[in-house]
Amino acid sequence: MVIIYESKTGFTKKYANMLATKTKLKIFSVKEISKVKQDEDIIFLGWLKAGKIQGLNKIRKYNIKTVCGSGSGRTAEPSSDAIIARNKIEGIPFFYLRGGCFPLKELKGMDKIMLSIFLKMLKNRKEKDERIEEAISNIENGFDGVKEENLGPVLEWLKNQEVGK
Repeated sequence: MVIIYESKTGFTKKYANMLATKTKLKIFSVKEISKVKQDEDIIFLGWLKAGKIQGLNKIRKYNIKTVCGSGSGRTAEPSSDAIIARNKIEGIPFFYLRGGCFPLKELKGMDKIMLSIFLKMLKNRKEKDERIEEAISNIENGFDGVKEENLGPVLEWLKNQEVGK
């Protein structure tokens, strides 16, 4: 089994490295997929953008055993079920890992435009709960939610795979 990841800002890569350290599994970025045998079991980690797991389509023909998606929300957005359906990963275990984001002022291009629009929508909401206020702050100021304990469910899943062999 190997770990394959796709990371844009480094938050997903942090998780992949933590997981590799904990499990002693080899780790590769999606760009290095040619180094992985087609029949090798894969733990895939990718970042979420509008509910799509980035990098996943590049490794579809490989033997994906579980998928982790990282995003800046407290929970998977829109929901884990929606992400599973949107990414066509029914039947494959999915784990959400809270990642992070850079401050809006540090972003460029389409990412900055899209996040600016989203931020404006959040700020214009009449009803703002704690989660909305937190999302606004995270977009404006940046946020790093990468924590080793967030890998707990993935490590538990992996332990159960090894027991079943």
